[in-house]
Formats: sequence, structure tokens, C-alpha cells
Amino acid sequence: MGKRQIIYRPDRIANNRELLNREVNLVTREARVWHGTLTAVGASEVELKDARSGRHRFSITEIEKIYSDIKTEY
Repeated sequence: MGKRQIIYRPDRIANNRELLNREVNLVTREARVWHGTLTAVGASEVELKDARSGRHRFSITEIEKIYSDIKTEY
């Protein structure tokens, strides 16, 4: 079994329904990494729920990338 990463840059994030309820890592332009589930994806911001049930909002302009790991079989 292997892994691959799906990477979303800011131009692919806005209103992307594919990202809803997906467990992801979000990297900000300040090089901070947040891990959680995306609970909202809008035209200008996203909302991430972390493991401690905290909700965080990020403007799409603050985001460097969002990526998720997908398990694959060889």
C-alpha cells in the first residue's frame, strides 16, 4: 500500500465542493501548517475544524496550499 498527495493551490480552492468534509493539511503563507477537516469552502474563505473541535477561518489569500494524503494500492 502506498500514499500520494493531492495538492490544491489557491486558484483551485474557491467553491471547490470536492474539498468539503475532507481531512487535510492547510499551509498558510507564513508557513504554518493546520490539520483538520474542511467544514466550509466559499468563494473567499474556508473553515477548518481541528481535532480539538476548534474552528478556524482562513481567507483564500492567506493559503499557500491545501493537501491531503490518499492511500493507494500497488
